[in-house]
Amino acid sequence: MRILRTYLLQEHALPFFITIGGLTGVLLVGNLVKFAELVIAKGVSPFDIVRLVLYLIPSMLTFTVPMACLIAMVLAFGRLSTDYELIAIRASGIAPLRLAVPMLVAGVVLSGLMLVVNDRLVPHAHLAFRRQLKAIGVKRPAAYLEAGTFIKEFPPYILFVYQVEGQKLYHVRIYEPQPNGPTRTVIAERGEFAPLPNRRGVHLHLYDGTVDEWDPLRPGAFYKAAFTTYTMTLRSEGDPAQMGKKVKELTFKELSTERGRLVAEGIDALPVSLELHRKIASSFAVIIFVAFGLVFGLRAHHHERLTTFVWVLGLFLLYYLSVIGMNAVALKGWLPSWLAMWVPNLISGGFGGVLLAKTVRR
Repeated sequence: MRILRTYLLQEHALPFFITIGGLTGVLLVGNLVKFAELVIAKGVSPFDIVRLVLYLIPSMLTFTVPMACLIAMVLAFGRLSTDYELIAIRASGIAPLRLAVPMLVAGVVLSGLMLVVNDRLVPHAHLAFRRQLKAIGVKRPAAYLEAGTFIKEFPPYILFVYQVEGQKLYHVRIYEPQPNGPTRTVIAERGEFAPLPNRRGVHLHLYDGTVDEWDPLRPGAFYKAAFTTYTMTLRSEGDPAQMGKKVKELTFKELSTERGRLVAEGIDALPVSLELHRKIASSFAVIIFVAFGLVFGLRAHHHERLTTFVWVLGLFLLYYLSVIGMNAVALKGWLPSWLAMWVPNLISGGFGGVLLAKTVRR
């Protein structure tokens, strides 16, 4: 059995890691297109983009690892079935249960690793991603700008740009709300950024525009000043290294502490409680998908692979749609947060366990 256990684990290892790589690549495609534009069109350093990509990967493991376990089971046992190795194993008097146990143990180990990932790695990577993005915005403000949207990262100014080409801006609108009067407006046909020596901000050079000013001595009266060149200093709010943590960036211990603090202050701690239980419950999705993978893998024949993969995709979508649905149920107050986040695991785990028990008895 030691040789057989090693053989089974080796058979599953390759499709498991290939599936993780493939799924991660698929999930990164949309981001890679945007990142490539930052490098090519806006001059962002490729090393900064590599950091952003690396920081994105841990958060994807919550989805890719369970799915990879399920697909690896189907592929590995499907290969064993095609080559009639499963028949040979059963003919040797080895019960299917003895094939399932090593896989279930591996699933438990992976669930334990996912607990560590969700507790430590994902929050750290999420915070590092935001800080890196902020640092890029400080060095290359044009990379932070998106045409057709209001940008509020340079208080007290609100920027709106119709077209961005590299470091060049076209049809620029800048609004500066005044505490004791109407909003000051700057309109320019063109603009471009120039770095400051201390890299704590940038100069924005504007060309061919106007400034709408109000007269403090005559409230309600405006005057318009035209300019050929106008320079503004923009500074991003806060130091990227000093950015505070959001709820998704807290460890289990920090989430528990924050929940206790909010409850003590009479503040609704439901979002914090949901995040804590979601992270813990999602870690154990691995063992659930391992159980379903064993059911599909031990039952399926080589001519049923397409049907099996349709079931695999449907199961994956159903599980995560139920997680989203239970999150909404908890927010409505219809179920406690801990129960809502564990309902998908309890239902799918119970159903998978029954099917697995029937499968190994065949």
